[in-house]
Amino acid sequence: MDILQLAPEAVLKPWGLRHGGVAACSSITVGVGELWLASAQTGPGNRSNTIVAPHLGKTLAEVLREAAAQGDAALEALIGPRPLAALKENPYRGKTEAWYVREVAGRTGVVAGPRTSEQKERIRALLESGEVGADIENWPTEVRELFGTIEPLKGGEAFLVLCGTLHTMFAIGPESRLIIDEIQQGYGDCPLPTLSKILMVQDSLLSVQVHPCDETVAALARGELRIEQDLSANPTVRISDFGRRPGEYPDLGMRLTKVEVGARLVRPVAVTLEGGATLEFMIACRHFAKSRLTLPAGVRTALKPLYGSYRVLHCTRGSVRLEADGAESHLAPGETALVPGTLEGSLAVTAESNSQLFDDAMPDLDAIRAMLLDSGASAADVDGLLDPPRAFPAE
Repeated sequence: MDILQLAPEAVLKPWGLRHGGVAACSSITVGVGELWLASAQTGPGNRSNTIVAPHLGKTLAEVLREAAAQGDAALEALIGPRPLAALKENPYRGKTEAWYVREVAGRTGVVAGPRTSEQKERIRALLESGEVGADIENWPTEVRELFGTIEPLKGGEAFLVLCGTLHTMFAIGPESRLIIDEIQQGYGDCPLPTLSKILMVQDSLLSVQVHPCDETVAALARGELRIEQDLSANPTVRISDFGRRPGEYPDLGMRLTKVEVGARLVRPVAVTLEGGATLEFMIACRHFAKSRLTLPAGVRTALKPLYGSYRVLHCTRGSVRLEADGAESHLAPGETALVPGTLEGSLAVTAESNSQLFDDAMPDLDAIRAMLLDSGASAADVDGLLDPPRAFPAE
């Protein structure tokens, strides 16, 4: 079986990062809002990455669907036993996501959601009356507190955004930018349980939005619930997009908003491996894990810990060689590969220069805990990673 190298998919958004030359000659204000790195989502508005090596002429979604049609053994070889079991247990999924702040410039922040039912109803009233606009710089103190606004952001911060969390994020000023490395659930009936992307904001804010939980999407699939939006294909319910695009569902969004959840501030945990390599866990929950492997030139290491899952590797610096059971792939900055589950146990990474990789997967949380504790992390640090506190505490 081969390691699958994936082409990124650019998604234009009204709040996206704009290239200065394009803006100067065209007056186009829409920029690249997202780069989907590893996705098998299909349907309107979704993207599935094309496999560019080996040259199969297929998308990741097509390869996974073909494997699923062949039976569990073929699909398990691609995604691994843990993800396959999760798909069978929960065939229709909502959207919990997580953000790792890669880069900030200018004034940036996120909204972590209301903490009480009273705050939620007050937000509803303000949005309905039009008193909350896109000019977040002029939001009054009351509005900022109602939404649970967190600013400024710093590179290296990480947030777990549970389903049911009312949220948005922003970067203020023409030279501002906010670059987020995001991992989320593969929603609906997608055969890949995660979706890896880069999210970019410049001089704007996202819509005020909320994502459904697994139970809601499953009830829709069973015909037990009827609502205004197909959450299997599009799980982002926009409560307010400030008049930029059609498709706002404030009543549905408020019904899905849960005041008891909210964004969680995660404390990343790093440990040193053999040869001077560093492994840092930014996010780890039952749906996904995102870690970062930093390798000095010439160092070779195996991925740790093993999950019984596929791994999505995205190179952000340097260059690496991936080898597993006769399969081989090279990654340069910006390139992404999916390592099939059947190759996980034999995978070795060699840094051809000083290198850095993000590693996304469906994790074994017990294995993460044991590995971190055995590598010298404290129990308090591991608890802060696996059970993070609310980013904007309840009053």
